[in-house]
Amino acid sequence: MDWIPEADGVFRGGGVKGLGIAGALIGFADHPTKPVTKWVNVAGASAGAIIAAYVACGHTAQELTDLLAQTDFRKFQDYGRLGPIAGGLTNVVGRHGIVRGRAIEAWLDEVFGDKTFASVPTPDGKSSRLKVITVDITNRAMLVLPDDLLDGEGKPAWADPKTKEDVRPETLTIARAVRMSMAMPYFFPPVELIWKATGQKATLVDGGTLSNFPVWLFDSERSPAVRPTIGITLTGGHGFGGGVEKAMKRAPWAVGQGWDILQTAMQAWDKRFVGHTTRVRTCAVDAGEVGTTDYGISDEQKHELVVSGERAAHAFLDGFDIDDYLNSFGQEARAGDGLGSPPPSTRPGGIE
Repeated sequence: MDWIPEADGVFRGGGVKGLGIAGALIGFADHPTKPVTKWVNVAGASAGAIIAAYVACGHTAQELTDLLAQTDFRKFQDYGRLGPIAGGLTNVVGRHGIVRGRAIEAWLDEVFGDKTFASVPTPDGKSSRLKVITVDITNRAMLVLPDDLLDGEGKPAWADPKTKEDVRPETLTIARAVRMSMAMPYFFPPVELIWKATGQKATLVDGGTLSNFPVWLFDSERSPAVRPTIGITLTGGHGFGGGVEKAMKRAPWAVGQGWDILQTAMQAWDKRFVGHTTRVRTCAVDAGEVGTTDYGISDEQKHELVVSGERAAHAFLDGFDIDDYLNSFGQEARAGDGLGSPPPSTRPGGIE
């Protein structure tokens, strides 16, 4: 069937390695025969949330790449005037993260301004084209923002702990939602909201601690594929900077085991569900030896990540087959009805 130049996108978290995903978006846009120039619905966790939000707000792949390439990530390591050791320990005790988190918040505010989820609506205006993943570790739940800001009756489920005002999709800024998604445990301080069902504070951390690659968000075996969902993930590199990984290997067993449990939690869930329906729609970008928190990487390393992403996107699209994608969901392509339709007895409403 004919190629369409649009898709839904899901982007993996990975800190500074996200430059590889930005490069992949360039590769998707300039592919000679199967270009993807429009990302309709987008989702991400952690750094993937930054990418998804920036794309949802109307920026091009090249603008995204330029933004990340020109950003000095080292400024996000805001330990304070006491430095990385004394300051880090002080921050852990007082803020529950080794950095203060003010620098990343200021940067996000600068990038996204006061835009809320209301600025990126679906065509029917009932939802948002952007989905941001965070995790409520107090109530042991994954949250998909902005959807989970409302309860089953459509009423606000959360409130701001400082102002006590309801948190709604039309009032929560994209910058704040992304900050919730990238509250990397022990590195960036977590974010707190009040869960109105109990009136108690809930602690929100990095979406990657539960689902770093939620490629399942926009389609399934029971949903009609209006357009393909393409996931962009990262391979290689380190979960954190190489120095952190080495230090944890030398740490006492209790610390090392806790670290291993955290890393497993951030990876095992998504790996468990890598079946054919995931593989057929996933572009994997090699991050080389770059670590998630290697904020001091050189311009050359940044360039290599971008090129790796472009190369991966071209290779993925060269082998991508729409019919194989549809068949993986048991659907058939039908002219004039999006990409395909499920059996009539199971057909729900369409994806926007």
